[in-house]
Amino acid sequence: MDSLAHLSDGFVATLAPRIVLVMLAAIVGGIVIGTLPGLTSVMAISLMLPIAYSLDPVTGLAMLGAIYSAAIYGGANSAILLNTPGTPSSLATTFDGYPMTLQGRADDALYASLIASVIGGLVGTIILIASFGPLAQISLAFGPPEYFWLAILGLLTIAAMSSGNMVKGIFSGALGMLLATIGLDPSIGLPRFTFGYSPLIEGIGMVPALLGIFSFSQALKLLEDRASYIVEYKPRRRVIRSLVPVFVRRWWLILRSSLIGTGVGVLPGAGGVIASLIAYNEARRWDRDPSRYGKGAIEGLIASESANNAQVSGSLVPMMGLGIPGSANAAIILGALLAFGIQPGVGLLRDSGDVAYAFMASLIVANILMLFVGAVMIRATVRVLLVPSSFISPTIIVFCVIGAYAASYGIYSVVVMAGAGFLAYLLSKADIPLGPMGLGLVLGPVAEQGLGLSLMIGRSADNLLDVFVFRPISIVLILLCAATVATAFILERREKMKTAMGAG
Repeated sequence: MDSLAHLSDGFVATLAPRIVLVMLAAIVGGIVIGTLPGLTSVMAISLMLPIAYSLDPVTGLAMLGAIYSAAIYGGANSAILLNTPGTPSSLATTFDGYPMTLQGRADDALYASLIASVIGGLVGTIILIASFGPLAQISLAFGPPEYFWLAILGLLTIAAMSSGNMVKGIFSGALGMLLATIGLDPSIGLPRFTFGYSPLIEGIGMVPALLGIFSFSQALKLLEDRASYIVEYKPRRRVIRSLVPVFVRRWWLILRSSLIGTGVGVLPGAGGVIASLIAYNEARRWDRDPSRYGKGAIEGLIASESANNAQVSGSLVPMMGLGIPGSANAAIILGALLAFGIQPGVGLLRDSGDVAYAFMASLIVANILMLFVGAVMIRATVRVLLVPSSFISPTIIVFCVIGAYAASYGIYSVVVMAGAGFLAYLLSKADIPLGPMGLGLVLGPVAEQGLGLSLMIGRSADNLLDVFVFRPISIVLILLCAATVATAFILERREKMKTAMGAG
């Protein structure tokens, strides 16, 4: 009963006009920053920290939570319209979002991503409020072996994504993993694959490389294409009304994806990329016609967006319950909590319950506000399709350079971005998919670190299988990996049979 009273007081505090105005401004800024390639949610929250410190705890935390949620959602806009994910967690959104744009369904994709993001954010926040204590304890059950299998599960999405072109997909994913190994070995701390070039000791930064693979290469394609516009755009009316039945029929897909996003977000360091990829893969696995995915299936976009915004609240679970941030964004918010004199952990609700519940209530309010703000901003955002490609391409390149430089404030990151971009452009000319390459780059280090630490643990164990396999969570993840591979082969066989029947 005390919890409900605290939560009610939290809503009253959050709905004060001053705090609502602050959140509205934060949502607008977050969507803009998330939409622009290279300007990540971490950057958005970091830039707002000095302002947050000058405010009272409730207002400051509400502002940071709002900009976090909005920036994660904002990445979907450029992913859908330009095939360039604004944030890494929007990587899976490009798989079906951009094909929908090419099919003249940009409005459907943009509004669907907004609605899915809001629902995912609300579900994740409700779970955060209801059970952040027990969930925080569950996060402690994940060790290096579980993180290894979780990364493998994400990497196996490559097999599902590459139906009909398995060899090229695996090659692309392996190339991404190879690029991720450049730099210092995480186990022994020695440089590898640097070829005597000292800047490579830093490794291949994820943000600059992803900017190059998806944004810079896309700009080069647009420059090469002689078409005046990306696609002929015709505005549609009453899009939200037409999408309501779509979401009602797919309520289980949205709920499942939101639960996956929250669960993965609870795991420190897992992040929105893994959450959205696993949700996307599960949506594809349980669909009656998985072959539609990657060709403009709205279900794939809904799964990705609901998962990555549910991950926002999930990442706050271990931060608030244990003082262990689940993501870089949560780490910044943790710093804000400590600066306000609030100590995360088991005594958070007892010692600072008023602020904690107000912060959680503000996440619900922020997601509801984001629905209206996002709907208004989409009307302006979609007009990028009315801009000639000759103007869009240089703009993308400029933001790629800015985003890459901001990643480390050094020219080396810009070189990495350009190099990855040119490589991705050449691969695309050979019809090699770029999605698997991005997955390998992001998930390769997670798998390697989990493998290395697991082997170290295994040295002191009697049986290595006890460390790697015979752990409850590991067994579940291994079964999911096996199901993913089986699904890919079944789908591959179906495609071949359809092709043979068509030829016959």
